[in-house]
Amino acid sequence: MMNRIIAIANQKGGVGKTTTTISLGVGLAKSGKKVCLIDLDPQGNTTQGLGYDPDSIDITITTIMDRMIHKEPINSDFGVLHNREGVDLIPSNIDLSEMEMRLISIYIGREKILGRYLEMMKLRYDYILIDCKPSLDIITINALVAADSVLIPVQAQYYSARGLEQLLNTITRVVVDGYNPKLKVDGILFTLANDRTCNFRQVSQIIRDAYGQNIHIYENHIPRSVKAEEAPISGISIYEYDRTGAVAEAYDRFTDEFLQEEKKYGKE
Repeated sequence: MMNRIIAIANQKGGVGKTTTTISLGVGLAKSGKKVCLIDLDPQGNTTQGLGYDPDSIDITITTIMDRMIHKEPINSDFGVLHNREGVDLIPSNIDLSEMEMRLISIYIGREKILGRYLEMMKLRYDYILIDCKPSLDIITINALVAADSVLIPVQAQYYSARGLEQLLNTITRVVVDGYNPKLKVDGILFTLANDRTCNFRQVSQIIRDAYGQNIHIYENHIPRSVKAEEAPISGISIYEYDRTGAVAEAYDRFTDEFLQEEKKYGKE
């Protein structure tokens, strides 16, 4: 098994990054994989979505990155939360907003702080999934530099399609500039979809036509659902909140497709 770090990224907010991170993570854990989720958003949505109060947690990804900056000793269990749904979590909270300013002040190696930590963690897990913040700042660049690949949730709307090009350009710069020459795109996942509308069909076809020859576009898509929006409030995944619902079933199918692609390209 190849131990993999995957950044789940899109600089546009509200496209289902956190739901995808949690659902894919729990889905992989259900498939017998050892999984760690990294909450890399100061809003702490992944942390909340797994039932934790971000403001009450003392050790977060910010604490860890700060120790890496100052070269303080740290072990692989430091700050890891073991969630009852079978995944581990490195949580986040608003303190991460301050980390961006600290990283900007570092002249050399600021884009590699997270990667140094995850190299230490990587062998413990089959998959480390990073829930990136909705921007392309130095925090997200750290995720792209640390990752083996990127999974891109996209809502099939016009503005989402336009924003996709900016993200792909950033990924290309990370590769071309030598920060992470091996970084790949695993694929594009359509989320919050209503496949009965002309808009979904038109925009998804535009994205397939524009990028489908070079980037895998997952056949399965995730429908919009009130249940999926309610699940994070309850602090549980969609699998526990609405196990037989359309979103849980869609993430089940997507997880199976994801694992098939892993085998297809020799990643598993």
